[in-house]
Amino acid sequence: MVHPLSQLSTSELERAVQFIKKQHPGKTLHIKSVYSEEPAKNVMIEYLQAEKAGKKPTCPDRVAHCIYYVMEEKRVSELWVNLTEDKVSKYAQLSRGVHPPLDMVEGDIAVKACMHHPQVLEAAKRCGLNDEEAKDLVGDGWIYGCDREEEVPRYVMLLVYAKNPANRHPDSNHYSIPMPFVPVYDVLEQRFDRVDWCATGGDDDDAVVRTFNYNTRPEGVKCTDHCQGNEYLPELQEKLRTDLKPYNVVQPEGPSFSVEDDNLVHWQKWRFRVGFNPREGLVIHDVDYDGRNTFYRLSMSEMAVPYGDPRPPLHRKMAFDFGDVGAGNCANELTLGCDCLGTIKYFDGNLVEPTGKVVTRKNVICMHEQDDGLLWKHTNYRTNRAAVVRRRILVIQAILTVANYEYIFNWHFDQAGGITLQIRATGIVSTQLIDEGKTSQWGNVVSPGALATSHQHIFNMRIDPAVDGHKNTVMVQETQAVPWDEKNPKGTGFKNVGKAIEKSCYLDSDIQANRYLKIVNENKLNPISGKPVGYKIIGQATPMLYAQPGSVARKRAAFATHHYWVSKYKDQELYGGGVWTNQSANEVGGVADAVARNDPVRNEDVVVWHSFGLTHHPRVEDFPVMPAEMLNIHLVPNDFFTKNPSIDVPPSTQQMNRSVDVMEKRCCNL
Repeated sequence: MVHPLSQLSTSELERAVQFIKKQHPGKTLHIKSVYSEEPAKNVMIEYLQAEKAGKKPTCPDRVAHCIYYVMEEKRVSELWVNLTEDKVSKYAQLSRGVHPPLDMVEGDIAVKACMHHPQVLEAAKRCGLNDEEAKDLVGDGWIYGCDREEEVPRYVMLLVYAKNPANRHPDSNHYSIPMPFVPVYDVLEQRFDRVDWCATGGDDDDAVVRTFNYNTRPEGVKCTDHCQGNEYLPELQEKLRTDLKPYNVVQPEGPSFSVEDDNLVHWQKWRFRVGFNPREGLVIHDVDYDGRNTFYRLSMSEMAVPYGDPRPPLHRKMAFDFGDVGAGNCANELTLGCDCLGTIKYFDGNLVEPTGKVVTRKNVICMHEQDDGLLWKHTNYRTNRAAVVRRRILVIQAILTVANYEYIFNWHFDQAGGITLQIRATGIVSTQLIDEGKTSQWGNVVSPGALATSHQHIFNMRIDPAVDGHKNTVMVQETQAVPWDEKNPKGTGFKNVGKAIEKSCYLDSDIQANRYLKIVNENKLNPISGKPVGYKIIGQATPMLYAQPGSVARKRAAFATHHYWVSKYKDQELYGGGVWTNQSANEVGGVADAVARNDPVRNEDVVVWHSFGLTHHPRVEDFPVMPAEMLNIHLVPNDFFTKNPSIDVPPSTQQMNRSVDVMEKRCCNL
């Protein structure tokens, strides 16, 4: 029997696609996504409780949610197919101003239609390229970020680059030679629309009042003559280091985890399910530790990437990578020895292509154990007896490639009941042409002629808690300095104070107040501390969106304006930035709307949404490929247990770990 929290199988997806085709006989379809709509939470709670009690509950209906275009109608359609009852349960067609995610097929069509278009070739000629060079340009399909309130046609804009003339390698780093124009393609009308010209000047040029499409490029020469190839591929380097020795991760007895039912993971005292869908990619469901419920669902809900150059047309560079493209759609097929080290378990992802073909993308999620330093240690200095326990973590990893950038999402489960979301950003910074010898306040020149614009990556993590049950309360905890008084005669006192959140709201970090959130179950007290059992959120107090209040950019990314949002649970309310982000002018159905309901959230089924990010002012060292930048969000037990839950982890010994003392020539052959 298929578990209700499992992704749709290939056969289920194929059946759903047939229902779409039957719904629109003789029509041309362009399918965006088909995935499992998770059952109502109250139904799932009963199911999971029965399952854990050893019963065999009846599986809730399997429902496929389908998003697609009927091309003759040029409007988004949604279809819900009840696969259990083998029937359509609901159909809806949305207004023309609603745009679903961009897919690779649309991007490829736009590139083919534009790159050899006469206006694009003429633009290349104006930039000093000859006919052969013009025909060899590279186009990256990019989201056409909305910059006004009124309805905008469904556009794709192309960022254009030249290949490195020094090597003509098919995988050369074209981002080192950007071109100063942006072709625009109308997706639904399937036609080239126009060419927009980019500013290439520096700060002195910006000081002069100019009109749209102003031009500072030198006349009579190729505008990219001052650019230089800047390669990242190993075979294109002058030489590689030779002093790096092999590093083998070996588990001679196999891993400590086990997997049942395709996606049910057991490791140490953890039990949870690994999920996958085209929008969110990796999702963690039904998380228990030592038989106690901790979280119902953990996921990344959105990521906005706004760029800081206000000069048209690149002021439109603002992508919502999850809503505009889809994390699952961009997931890498991971490789042994490269993306993951050690003894690996892989999970596949099932997707539907625009044609309706069902494909299985192999190895989109990897799972492995990893040594992570010391878990705890204490040395009794009186006897010099040391107790040492190494920290082992279970890593669940997915990697996305979104055009030029890579994002690595790792969920770490540790032996002390903690969960960490680690995000790493790498890949290639997005570049634009800048005139020779000039600099710009809007970014940094990272390679001759290549300006990398300042930008942000603002993430939203959705935390659906179940701390010893589904009635939880969110506490705001702060550290307060105690005033001078008879109880604090030396002025050294400070204390931790908490306040329960009563109504849905947003709030921001306060570093000096040491503000953090704690999710507690007020119906169950810790027998040691007498306080409610809970989990603490150790978030990131990072800058939020810099776009000005009142701007379209700010209106469409309300989730990126505050660090925390607390809402009452609502079925299918999963996305911090709303469902339809592509070319949106406002955030609709996101966290701001959820909070605006002013629901009671104390001792209720609540959701916490945490927004945080990277504000990236590129360095020269970020090119040609950026060393990974890292963010960590921690969920740690707070009075959930009666003592350190990892006190029973076996000690670290040479017999177990078999290390080698190189200098003393001692080996692990014991």
